[in-house]
Amino acid sequence: MLTRLIVALYAWLLEIALWLTLPLAGVVGYHVTVPLMNNAGAVLTNEFAWKLCGALLFPVITFLVLAVIIGPFLILVDVRQAVRNIEARLERGEGVSTSLPFKRREPTL
Repeated sequence: MLTRLIVALYAWLLEIALWLTLPLAGVVGYHVTVPLMNNAGAVLTNEFAWKLCGALLFPVITFLVLAVIIGPFLILVDVRQAVRNIEARLERGEGVSTSLPFKRREPTL
């Protein structure tokens, strides 16, 4: 019972985790940017501006990384839902909608 519930709510769980990660990345970026730049040897004149840049840049980087890592799982969930919809239509006897016939076209310049 619980495993079916987790599978049914998998996409929601991933989306909630993604949305909670982005503000967390902003807070981490705000607090980590200046010490990170100082450890790299940079001499910062306006630390607050660098903190704001870190607070904006860290969520963007986090979003891109998580899109690459978690995106395939969301695609699998979408494919799973599409297959379930097709199976439900076949069980009802509606059949699968046919696509347009394939036309072979020669390349032209």
